[in-house]
Order: sequence, then structure tokens, then C-alpha cells
Amino acid sequence: MILLLTPPLTQLNTPYPATAALTGWLERLGVESVQRDLSIEVALDVLSRYGEQPLTDRVIAFLQGKCPDDAEELADPDFLPEGDSFRELDHIGWVADPLERAKLRCSLYLDDLAKAIQEQVDPDFGFSRYAEHLGEALPDFGVLLRRLRRHTPGDRILERKVAQILDEVAPNRPTRKGDRPLVVGITCPFPGTLLGAFRIASVVRKLRPEARLWLGGGYVSTELRFADDPRIKRYFDELMFDEGYDNFRKLLAPLGYGPGRTRVRAVREAWRMPIPPFVKPSYRGLDLTQYIDLAETANPMHRLWSDGRWLKMQLARGCYWHKCAFCDVTLDYIKCFAMPDAETLVDAMQALAAETQMPHVPGNGCPPPSFHFTDEAIPPVLAEKLAREILRRKFVCRWWGNIRFDASWTPARCRLLAEAGCIAVTGGLECAVDRLLKLMNKGITRASAQVALTNFAQAGILVHAYLMYGFPTQTERELRSALAYVRDRFREGTLQSAFFHRFALTIHSPIAKEPARFGIRIVPRPKARFALNEIPYEEPGAPDWGRFGRPLKLALYNYMLGLGLSKPISFWFDSVAQEGE
Repeated sequence: MILLLTPPLTQLNTPYPATAALTGWLERLGVESVQRDLSIEVALDVLSRYGEQPLTDRVIAFLQGKCPDDAEELADPDFLPEGDSFRELDHIGWVADPLERAKLRCSLYLDDLAKAIQEQVDPDFGFSRYAEHLGEALPDFGVLLRRLRRHTPGDRILERKVAQILDEVAPNRPTRKGDRPLVVGITCPFPGTLLGAFRIASVVRKLRPEARLWLGGGYVSTELRFADDPRIKRYFDELMFDEGYDNFRKLLAPLGYGPGRTRVRAVREAWRMPIPPFVKPSYRGLDLTQYIDLAETANPMHRLWSDGRWLKMQLARGCYWHKCAFCDVTLDYIKCFAMPDAETLVDAMQALAAETQMPHVPGNGCPPPSFHFTDEAIPPVLAEKLAREILRRKFVCRWWGNIRFDASWTPARCRLLAEAGCIAVTGGLECAVDRLLKLMNKGITRASAQVALTNFAQAGILVHAYLMYGFPTQTERELRSALAYVRDRFREGTLQSAFFHRFALTIHSPIAKEPARFGIRIVPRPKARFALNEIPYEEPGAPDWGRFGRPLKLALYNYMLGLGLSKPISFWFDSVAQEGE
């Protein structure tokens, strides 16, 4: 038996795609597997156990789409108790639709509940993260070991869930000759899933000592490539990098999982052939009715990550550009680009829609099948072919994904995407200054990005921009210019959502290979025996970037609500920045 697990806590509105992708791959190999999402299971248990019942259960049921008729009562400002989250979002009164207002109020109620649980029950609990600080810059495995020796209420709930799943899918019984060992594959995509992944492994080691434990995911691929602490073997037999497809194939065969157990020619060939450019995911075994929509803002673009049952799938493997100086372009998940045909992709979309029978989502009526394409950057030519194939089949769906703001997004192409169900795109504007865009080899300019933004807006497609500050050689004047550029795009209606993050130097990036070219010096550091990704550096004469995180966040918060667009940039930088982070 192959058991694939997602640890707490990832997003709660839809399954994280790693186990679905691997389940689809194993089906292609003819190997039986079971997937479970402990992220949603643990979150629901914690919220229900420590919330005010039956009120919390009623709120959860509504956000699961099970009780839409409760909207009017839940939208009443006197019905749900209001904590700090409500005071931070006073724009809730602007929402006229009772369903939307109820969804916002219920989301804020759960946010307050999560904060209360963090303060009073489990300091590591939080939506989309669990003990996230543990996984950030963790060169010493001993720090994680010490945390594993402690048990919070959330830890104990997770341990009970793991034990239940093992009893359900792999009952303990005497080993017989010819038995294949239980394999437990755990994904660790983010720092906030690291503790949960190792906690799961400790339970499996105790209850099923004969099992093989494999750890993969984005955090593993970027942070643990150089890990050599022998104590890791107490928990995991293998660390699996990149997509995991080839890892699974190579590791399963010696354990008795292989094509010899089937006569299907396609399955036998799958064990020998190179990894195809597309693998259809499978959501078999995941109950989509469990997931809860969290709409913590009225901004329709910004809430897509937490609101809606999105079936996640990757169109093309890798990134067709793979040249950005700040990116992990040396790793396979970026540099190994492969693009499938549109017919294969739409076949998969239609099959997933039929298999999952997308549930009702409160506030959206009965939406069509909904997809989030998780590509590093969707190739424009593939997007056009995909759209044409969707329209040819008259397949009604909605979708969104990440793109690059280059000149390929013409008005005609954007209109075609919208007609085929594209509702939103995300993309990197980064430092939004031409000198820095050229230095980082982004391949776009402010002018080309503005044309793309305009074309998407005129087609009715929402846009979110990823932004960066603190890039090597950046000046404060350039940061002010970047914010002014972003404000103007909000003001003209070509940008609906954005987020600034501070630049971090990673060991897998071109900048780390040529620091002098970017005016920085890498600071010597002790050898890391566990996690290694972000590396410290010095930049003589650089601004104090710590002063600007809060004003940038506050400016964008207002812009996304249509506020503060007439204020000068100096309002955010000169008055707010003085208050610090």
C-alpha cells in the first residue's frame, strides 16, 4: 500500500496538489495508493473542539457550502461575536449581497477563533501555517528535534488522526511472505508543514516500524538538498527532490511494486519511458465537501487563494523563461521545461470535473468546474491553444494561473482566454523599475507590463502582481517610483491586487553564483547540516529596508480597497515609515 499524506497546515479551501499529482502518476504506473489531507482534517477538528459550539460548527458548515439558507442570519452584524479581525476590516459594511457578507463575517469569526486558539491553547496553530517559524532558516536539525519532544493539543490531534488513518488503510497484521511494505509519502511544501511532516513520521515509525517513509515537496527540494544530519533517518528513509515522479518509480520497483504485476502494455511502458510533459492528477479519496472557503477581504482577486474549490493542476512543467537572476533556475522544477498538447490538458480537465463533481460554493451559486493552474509561468502559446480547445469542445469552466507580463499577451489573445473561462492571472512585476528589471534579467519592462495589464483588464480578467523590495542595488527613490507605478495601475483599473515581499538571496539563484555583479558580498556561515536555502549577504550603503515593510503593506491594503489612490507616495513613506515595522 502507498499512503500519501499532506500535513497541517496548507490552505483550507481546496487540497494542496502534491498528493493528487502523485496519485495520478501512480495510477499511470498501475500502483494502488491512498491519499489523505491531514491539513483540513486537523484544522476542522481543532476549530470544532475549541470553538463555541454549536455556533462554530454552524459557521464551518456554511463555509463548506452545506447551509446556504443560513446566510441572512449569519450576515446580521449582531449575530456573530466580533473580535480584532472585524475591526481591521471595517469595509465589510460595503458588501450588499447577504451571501457575500455572511461569508466575510464567518471568515473573520474563524480568523478570530484561530487567534484565540493560538493565544490560549496552541501557540503554533494558524491558518495556512503551523509552527512556520521552525522551518525558516533552520540549519540545525536539533531545533526541530527539541520541538518534536513537546506535545501541544494540536500535535495530539494530529497524532490521533495519523493512527486512525493507519488503522483504516493499512491495518496492522502479521507479515506474510511476498508482502510489499507499506510506503508513506509525505509532502512538505512550506516551512509551516515541516513540523507536521516529522510529527506524522514519528507516529508511523512507532505504529508501523516496517514502513518506508519518504519526504518530498517544495521545502525539501529547496531547503534540504544539502541536508546530511544522520538523525533525519530516524524519521525518513528517503528525501525526494523535485517533482517526485522519477523518485517514486525508482524506489518502488525494488520493493515489489512494478509492471510485472500487470499485463497492461501502457503501464509496463510507463515504468520505462521518460517522465511525460503532463501527468493528470487524481483527487480520488479526497472529500471536497470538507473544505472551507475563507473570504477575509471583499477584494475578488486577492481572495482567490482562500476562496473556492479549485482543482489544481500544472499545464507545463518548469518555466519557459527560466532566466530570472533571483529565481531557483538551477533546479529541475524551474529549468526542465516541457509543454504538452492542449487536447491532453482539456481531456484531463473534463475528466477531473466528472470525477470530483464540484460542490456548491456559498456566494457563487453553482459555479462551473474551477481550475487553478499552478505553473511557474503559463506559456502564452499554450494558453491560446488551451483556450481554443476549451471553446471547440464547448466545455464551460473557469480558471486562473500565473503568467509573465511580456508582449505576448495581445488584446486578441486576452479576449480569447476570457471567452474560454479565464477569470484572473497573477504575475511578477518585481521591483517595477526598468533598471532593476534589466539587472535581474526579468525580460519585461514597465511599458510592456503596462500593455499586458491593459489588455487583460479590457478583456475582463483580474490581475494580481507580485512585487519585491530590497533587491541588490535598489535605491529608496526606485522603491518610491515602483509604488507610484503600482498605484497608477490600481487607479486606472488594470491591477486589482498586489503584494510586496522582501528580497531574499537563495543559494540556488544566479545572484548567489555571481554576487559581485550585483554589488553584494555573501557572509561566511557555519556549515548547515539540515536546511539551507536563504543565505545572508552584505550590501554597502543599502537603505534600511526594514523600515518599509509596513508602509508598503498599508499602501497596498488601501489600494486594493480603492482607497488612498490620490495620496502622494510620500504619505506612505514619510509618515508611516517613521513608525517602523
